[in-house]
Amino acid sequence: MDALPSLPRVLVRILDVLQDESADPSALGRIILQDIGLTTRVIAAARASSGESSRFESVEQAIRTLGLSAVKALVITAAMQQVFEQFSPRRQKFLNEIWRRALTTASLGKALAVLTGYRRPEDAYLAGLFTDAGRLVRLTAVESEYDRLLEGAFGDADPDEVSKPRSTQLAAGVALLEGWELDPFLIDAVRFHLEPARKIGDAHHLVKLTHLAHAMASSDPVSEPALEAADLLFGLNEGLTRELRRQVGEEIARVASALQMDIRGESAGGCTDDDRVTLVQRLQDLEQLEHLRGELAQVGPQIKPSTVQKVVSLTLGVEKSLLFLVDEEATHLRAWTGEETQPAFVLRLEAGRSLVTDALMNRHTVQVHSRDRDRLSVVDQQILGICSAEVLWSQPLAKGDASFGVLVLGLAQRELPRIEKRAAFVRTLGMQIARATIAHETPVRLAGAADLEQRVREMVHEASNPLSIIQNYLATLRIKLGERHDAQQEIGIIREEIERVGRILKRMSERPSELGLHGESLNAVVRQVSDLFSASMGAARRIAIEVELCPDVPPTIEAADPIRQILTNLLKNAAEALESGGRIRIATKHPVSVGGRRYTELVVEDDGPGLPQEIMANLFSPGASTKGSEPRGLGLSIVKRLADDMDAILLCSSSHNGTRFQLLLPSSA
Repeated sequence: MDALPSLPRVLVRILDVLQDESADPSALGRIILQDIGLTTRVIAAARASSGESSRFESVEQAIRTLGLSAVKALVITAAMQQVFEQFSPRRQKFLNEIWRRALTTASLGKALAVLTGYRRPEDAYLAGLFTDAGRLVRLTAVESEYDRLLEGAFGDADPDEVSKPRSTQLAAGVALLEGWELDPFLIDAVRFHLEPARKIGDAHHLVKLTHLAHAMASSDPVSEPALEAADLLFGLNEGLTRELRRQVGEEIARVASALQMDIRGESAGGCTDDDRVTLVQRLQDLEQLEHLRGELAQVGPQIKPSTVQKVVSLTLGVEKSLLFLVDEEATHLRAWTGEETQPAFVLRLEAGRSLVTDALMNRHTVQVHSRDRDRLSVVDQQILGICSAEVLWSQPLAKGDASFGVLVLGLAQRELPRIEKRAAFVRTLGMQIARATIAHETPVRLAGAADLEQRVREMVHEASNPLSIIQNYLATLRIKLGERHDAQQEIGIIREEIERVGRILKRMSERPSELGLHGESLNAVVRQVSDLFSASMGAARRIAIEVELCPDVPPTIEAADPIRQILTNLLKNAAEALESGGRIRIATKHPVSVGGRRYTELVVEDDGPGLPQEIMANLFSPGASTKGSEPRGLGLSIVKRLADDMDAILLCSSSHNGTRFQLLLPSSA
């Protein structure tokens, strides 16, 4: 098992994370799960270190058992092996194919588990990942016969010719899992994933999930046998099965793109010369950081600007740099340029004042070129001059809710590509220097849990006052206009919306156990929100809103306000993306059966131009938006969170013919 190969570019990403001594095990586990070889090493090592009777059903659990130092040692060992290991171009290609299909199977297994209500989706992911573990074992163990085995696994060879090596590699994978004493159903899922669908109809849920995931991953588009298995095992129709395969395929392509891998290429899977150089650089970076931590610990908290410049010069080869630190009140950034007691720069933490403050507030690296000097603020021009730079690199130093400062590097244009390749190391280096510099102080935090709760309660109380005043004025206005005035309906809608804002604010200040849920009709909620939009944004933009309500929808739902908030965000996004004369359709449907579970469906679709791929790639992350250059996209992240809170399924598809959001609400909603 120690010889199992790993993808070099996955190793590079993990080494980047491990540069921080307080790396998050959850984030680390998510990256490790992209590689079969590393996953097997970590789980096996955790079991060996904690006793023969221990079971580890998640990589994160294994990481926490081992500790980051041991995980770092495992990854460094794997990296060193990849530096010196050489596979033939033919085996490089198949290593790449193993990675692609294993990750596709794992992702499909998890998605199917969520869709069909399986309680441990992470087991479905692991089972899918390990369906190809035997192939990886055979790739390194029996090279002489592996060409024939590879042809059987991925080519068009005669099935009779490859049945023996295929069964051998499956047995190798199962033996590997049995050695770890994983959950028996997980092992069975791998053991029986090649059985015909008709033979596993009554098998455990996880066995059926893994079989279907493997069948769907084996071809793109989905093969007829896989479509038949989807219908036979879970009652999934062809459209849903194909859409799920398409979405997972796009996700795997995005992961490959992030790793700069051509998953269809002939030589993308092995360790190229460039990969080896990058791995060696990361290993050297780790060694430098370990040495630097010891040196900074001896220097003490009062680190001089000249010391900072010396450290940056020795580690990065950059002669000019500035370290900006957050003050105690978290309102300003300060930087010293010499031995003076007073800082040379004091920058208020406000957007737009400086590219340095923008870097920290947005948590993104900012680069500025000297050719753009005339468009910069005066302070940015001064920093550019002090650093004698053609390019300024502003690296934010922050982790979680703790903000430390910004490390500014003054670079020549020729140095920029080298620093871009070592961006993770630049951030970690800056964090080490900043932490050592303010070691005698408490890191500036946005708010602790108790402080944040108190602040939210105070803000809700303050916001309630103007809402009450608005309600009073609306009541007065209704009396003055009279009951028969045409505006009474609009005033009533405004009052209801203000009351909803009040309920949202109230939920912010309450603990989960205090939250009250209001029973209403889903169709009534849809009608109310659609009428409001038709009379406001729809009329203003000349957008038609069509509503199709299913009469069989349950008369009462508990989570009316969250659904109202979801619908409001989706309609607002659609309206802002459409040109004048566009169309939005809202529809409800009940029941909808997915994998034997009954749902109520809510659909919002438009006939707009669709969403670009870069937006679809981060659809539910804050900042994903097609509406101008300002950072937006909070609406969809809220929609996703609310859907998750209700245990609902949220799907999105988009093309040049429009965008469609599908919300599947379980009966519990």
